[in-house]
Amino acid sequence: MRHAGVACRVVERQALTARVVVQSLALTVFFVVVTPQAVAHDDGVRALDALAYALLVGAGLSFSLRGRYPYASYALALTCVVMYLLRGYGGGPIYIAAFLGLVRVVAVSEPRVWIPSAVGGATALAVARIVDDGWSWSIAVTASVWLVGAWLVAQAVGARRGQEAALAERTREAERTRAEEVLRLAAEERLRMAQEVHDVVGHSLAVVSLQAGVAAHLLETRPEQARAALAAIRQVSSEALDDLRAELGLLRNADGTPPPPATAAGLDAVEELVASLRKAGIVVELESSESNDVVLSEVVSAAGYRIIREALTNVARHAGAGSRAWVRIVHGDEMVEVEVIDDGVGPPAHNGGVDGSGLAGMRERAAALGGRVEAGAGPDGGFRVWASLPSRQR
Repeated sequence: MRHAGVACRVVERQALTARVVVQSLALTVFFVVVTPQAVAHDDGVRALDALAYALLVGAGLSFSLRGRYPYASYALALTCVVMYLLRGYGGGPIYIAAFLGLVRVVAVSEPRVWIPSAVGGATALAVARIVDDGWSWSIAVTASVWLVGAWLVAQAVGARRGQEAALAERTREAERTRAEEVLRLAAEERLRMAQEVHDVVGHSLAVVSLQAGVAAHLLETRPEQARAALAAIRQVSSEALDDLRAELGLLRNADGTPPPPATAAGLDAVEELVASLRKAGIVVELESSESNDVVLSEVVSAAGYRIIREALTNVARHAGAGSRAWVRIVHGDEMVEVEVIDDGVGPPAHNGGVDGSGLAGMRERAAALGGRVEAGAGPDGGFRVWASLPSRQR
């Protein structure tokens, strides 16, 4: 890749050099062909001789130096023009060479450089014409046009540089904005994945902990029930590992493309969720009012399921032994409500209380869909989580 880039730059430089040489030769031919016709009817001027043509050729070829040696190009062209005037060859298009050299100097220089160059050139041309033909107002006009032309070129160059600087700044700002957007999206994705891992691992560990406690308690007296608890632990652990692998798979793609998304569990999976908690020894009652007229979007259904799952996970963690929980799902035309209430002691203050990361995740899920979540003490003690989500996503 590096060699290819170097080769491209060499070819570009060669092409630019060839173009400048062709332009310089064309300008030289123009001077040599047009000048004799321009001075043919000018009385009192010296006939063109070998020196005149040499000066015309020198002025034309000076154009080939303007790219890499702008000051030398200007100096050579100006010298040829001044000598041409001092020898009395008259006018003609040779002035173009000196002015083109000045334009290049103005384009590549600061005012402290090009202003003396312009004034010096105007002075040299004026003196040469005075020495050759004496004073006339046309000399002052020529000098004024020379200086005004240099100033106009400087203004045009300054405006172009300003536009280029503004474009470069906009480009840099756009790059910074894109970089910041990439970082923001990456941060949001990390937070989303952290929430997913929290939900999966937190719920599964809570169920595993309950089942392990049941197994330990019944191991001696009721080994069959203890084995059932251990089997449940194995099943929950396997499901949790599968979910965790799916999430971590997003980070393992070498080509940066995500794997096909797995179907998210929705509100229709709440019964299975409740059944798994009942197996773990938690008494959970489920009440769901279905609506045949409203079909929930997948994202709303998944959000409702995860809110219920997180709320029941908190019940398993914090409600205490012998607690009961009630899950209620109400489908409305505009909103779907989910509610989880328990009669336990609620989350302890030292473990995050109502501001824990799980409840914060619930609020973020609901807010992203235009819904809301309320969490706090239940009406008869215990803890209550209530969420309202829009039935349809517009």
